[in-house]
Amino acid sequence: MPIKSGELTRQERLAAQAYAETGDKRHATRMAGYSHINTTHGVLARPGVQAEVVRIQTQILLTEGLPLAVRAHLDLLDPKTPAGARVQAVKLMYDRVLGPEKGASDKDVSTMTPAEMAEEFARLTREAADRAKLIEATDVEVVEDPPRGGIFD
Repeated sequence: MPIKSGELTRQERLAAQAYAETGDKRHATRMAGYSHINTTHGVLARPGVQAEVVRIQTQILLTEGLPLAVRAHLDLLDPKTPAGARVQAVKLMYDRVLGPEKGASDKDVSTMTPAEMAEEFARLTREAADRAKLIEATDVEVVEDPPRGGIFD
C-alpha cells in the first residue's frame, strides 16, 4: 500500500524501477525485497506503481532510446544507403520535423508511378528552395555537422 501521503513506499519504488528497466516481474520481486512473486503482481497492478513504471520507461526512452534512434535515422541518410530506404528516411524526417506539408502526397512512394515521383520530387525541391531562401532572409547560420559533446553524445 502507498503511504498515506500518496507517495510510493520504498519497496514500491524499487519494484517499479526494476520492472521498468527489465520487464521481469521475478527480478522486480527480488530487487524490491518481496518474499513472493504474487505480492509483486499485486504491487505492479496498483495505479501509482504503474504510473511510476511509465514515468521511468519514458525517461529511459528519452535519455537512451531517442539519441540512438536519431543517430540511426541520420545514418539512413548516408549516400551509401539504398535509395528506397533513404527516400523513406527523408520523408519521415520532413514529416516529423517540419510537420505534414500541405499538398504532400499521401501515397506511398513505392506505389507511385514515375510521373508521380517526378511531380513529388519537383514539389519537394521547390519547398526546399523556399526554405533555403527563408533561412537566408532570416540570417540564420546553418551548421552542417554540429559539434559533439552535447547531452545526447
